[in-house]
Amino acid sequence: MKAFKIILTAALSLALCACGKEDANKDYGFAKVYIPQATVTGIDNSYPIPLGPFYQNSKYTCSYSKETGKLDIVVGVIRSGYFATQSGYSVSLGKFTPSGADGVEMPADVVSFPSSIVVPDGESGATVKVSVDLKALATKRASFYASGVYQIVYLGLELSNLHGPAEYALASSNTSVVIKLDMGSEHWDSVDASKPEAEVRTLFPFD
Repeated sequence: MKAFKIILTAALSLALCACGKEDANKDYGFAKVYIPQATVTGIDNSYPIPLGPFYQNSKYTCSYSKETGKLDIVVGVIRSGYFATQSGYSVSLGKFTPSGADGVEMPADVVSFPSSIVVPDGESGATVKVSVDLKALATKRASFYASGVYQIVYLGLELSNLHGPAEYALASSNTSVVIKLDMGSEHWDSVDASKPEAEVRTLFPFD
């Protein structure tokens, strides 16, 4: 009986190991493509810039160059699910005007971004930079500043035209994001190590 128990235990162990290895190579979940930045607030698809005081504004969120006056905001796509073979895909990135947004829509001549995001084979996602010329935006300050208050300057971006394996699809939510640029924020000094608070306040002062 003791020998039988040992054999049974060994057999079960081998079976479990075999299942574990086999399961690890199985695809699971659904291949849905979405914008991760659309989930940062957990409330809606807004993407506040700057995010706040706790170093959220690292190179993974945004960075500012005093030399060029450009604020580069990170936006990307990611595919959900696990796939043993990760095939590449691409998706178009375009502008849209969100309904009911508070603030002023970002002027087209101060912002640039690529028209598509390409994810290579072996990766689940990729990022691009949305570049805002703060020096150019400062010349339009009167359109979003009054009585000591800066209105939010927003930019809506959305995904479309997914090209990839047949099982990949755009998600039912979070395929659009509304960047909300707050030039009145106190948190500009957390955007990068150079702490551009003084530069930003020079461009966007409080009267």
